[in-house]
Amino acid sequence: MIGQVVKFIRLPLVLLVVFAVARFSLGVAGVPYTPRGNAMFSVVGLTMISCVYFGALSGKVGGFGWGGSVLVGICLGFFAEALIFGATLVSYMAGLNTYFVHWDALNVPEGTVVSLGRAMATRAGGLVAGPILGTVFALLGRVLGALAPAPAK
Repeated sequence: MIGQVVKFIRLPLVLLVVFAVARFSLGVAGVPYTPRGNAMFSVVGLTMISCVYFGALSGKVGGFGWGGSVLVGICLGFFAEALIFGATLVSYMAGLNTYFVHWDALNVPEGTVVSLGRAMATRAGGLVAGPILGTVFALLGRVLGALAPAPAK
């Protein structure tokens, strides 16, 4: 069933990679994090929207039960957080100032310099929280899926 779910969510998986690379590139290019740079390519925002949409479509289009909707949320949430974890690690290892190492992205007070260990611990927490939030949003989408049109026959 996991293979079927991954096949079903290929589009948001590709979009998440595109957003993560674009977000990484903006930081490397020196585009200021605020006021608008951060909002251009939000990996977390895209994840939640994708979870709602694909959770909504998981029943009528994907043919999944509620368990399949849960897997949609888990897979999208974990994949997004794994991208964030990897981008943060690459940023630190390469000494790059990307959006993934910005103090605001790591939820610390303004101007705080965060060590690699502390940043990766924060991102590891995301590997747990991401699938949970993804599941909640996918189930919300599943409930809202009643508003989605049925596929043409």
